[in-house]
Amino acid sequence: MNRFQRVIEILDGAVGGPGTPVGFHGAFWRNITRDAFVARQVFGLQLITVGDGVGSNLVKALKGQAPFGADLPDASPDATFSRMPSGLQSVPPLEIAFIETWINDGCPGDEIQTVGAPTWHKTNAPVSSSRTDDIWFIDPQQGWAVNSDGNIIKTEDGGGTWVIQQSLPGVYLRSIAFADANVGWVGTLTRNRRLYQTTNGGANWNEVRPLPAGAPVAICGISVVDASTVYASGSNRPNDVPAMMKTIDGGATWSAWDMAAHASILIDTYFIDAMHGWVVGGKAAKATPTTRDKLKPVILETMDGGSTWINRLAGQEDQFPFGEWGWKIFFVDELVGFVSLENFTAAAIAKTTNGGRSWSRLEVVDRQGNANLEGIGFLDAQRGWVGGWGSSDFSKGFSSATLDGAATWTAANEIGKFINRFRFFGKPVTVGYASGDTVYKYSSESVALAAASPPANDDSTQLLPQRSIAATGRSATIPMRIPAGTKRLTLDVWDRFGVEVGRLLDELRPLDGNRTFEWSVAEDLGSPTPAGEYIIRLTADDIVASSIVTLA
Repeated sequence: MNRFQRVIEILDGAVGGPGTPVGFHGAFWRNITRDAFVARQVFGLQLITVGDGVGSNLVKALKGQAPFGADLPDASPDATFSRMPSGLQSVPPLEIAFIETWINDGCPGDEIQTVGAPTWHKTNAPVSSSRTDDIWFIDPQQGWAVNSDGNIIKTEDGGGTWVIQQSLPGVYLRSIAFADANVGWVGTLTRNRRLYQTTNGGANWNEVRPLPAGAPVAICGISVVDASTVYASGSNRPNDVPAMMKTIDGGATWSAWDMAAHASILIDTYFIDAMHGWVVGGKAAKATPTTRDKLKPVILETMDGGSTWINRLAGQEDQFPFGEWGWKIFFVDELVGFVSLENFTAAAIAKTTNGGRSWSRLEVVDRQGNANLEGIGFLDAQRGWVGGWGSSDFSKGFSSATLDGAATWTAANEIGKFINRFRFFGKPVTVGYASGDTVYKYSSESVALAAASPPANDDSTQLLPQRSIAATGRSATIPMRIPAGTKRLTLDVWDRFGVEVGRLLDELRPLDGNRTFEWSVAEDLGSPTPAGEYIIRLTADDIVASSIVTLA
């Protein structure tokens, strides 16, 4: 269909269809060429002024603007004709806008360029050893991400290309947020280097020191209200003291406060203005130290900038099982919001429809048995997704989708795997991003994917050739390729929660070439390391590579 045909279709639709009789002025648009239509006059008035949609009588008649609209309650004194179509429902504004634009463009007969429905697809962000923990976009094109390889990466073309802005050896990056294109913050799970700030769009990142006494020992969530006000929350470790901190002067100074009266762990935070916000996590019946199996979720709300807090799940504890806690919070609008509930063996979310005053627990049940949820995001009150680790052993990375406001769910691994964060743009949403094993994009335009395999001379790939390493007995063999001229080589270990396990190796001027390192899991870190999956990161000066080691 070309654009002129669409104009005729709109006019026919306005009167009830192409076969509907039309009185008074008649169906002047039917059985006529484009040129004859453009030249047509009705009641002595020129129908169209090419290049001037708003001034054309056809558009005025559809809008009910003088000399049309005499039949409307607020008719202009200059109106002498009825609005078109008279006595029927008005033409939708978007359809009038289509005709107006067509006239502005010269009334062409070109084909309408249809745009497919948005879908999820990978961007060209690197695939991380564990995952990309967080993303932040200031517009649909420009954004940043932090990953388990210790890299802060940036795109300026909607995910088509990414550059590493900063590599931070020995630091586990967890959260990121920006106030504008220049000023942003990155939170980490590393106690002695918890917060970084940039003032030039990420070209340089500087550690924020000193942090106030009582600041979170790990910064899991950051909420930027504006250029002045920023909140941060943590930690996700039950043996730490939960805390929050904020700045009201753009990061020049920070204040912090203990949240142990309200929670045992804190993860994500979200503020809608400088005073009103939420933080989610979990609380045990007894004070810290505690363990995750003793936790139940908390959704804490403040309306005075963090001075006082209300647990919006208070009195509902029986609805939530032990071993469950709030992980990510996402609001669709001022009334509808969702919180993902992490639980190693089950999948559920909390939902509010009254602006966060009350919440209900809804199970996520799909055929794949999703569990251990973390990321959550919705296009609107009905359509949304959850993702995360997918299973109690953190190995599946399942995603699930709902079309009915979280009442029912289906498997949706096509959107991406191991999802921890969603970000969206537009009302209605036209572009979105999700961070998981890589960064995914929701749009009607596909990203031209780079080669699936890294080039043979990729330094990080050569540094740790194996992305996955299985221990044999109580020893793990880690192959390495050390670049010539390396000044310092380090090998660090974290567990799946980003908790630092220790440093296995720290060498000055190491021998170059191929070598292996034998990790004796019973001795090398001073005490036996429990079975499970661990993230190892090898750093050779400014080259960084990560792998997953599975200890049986």
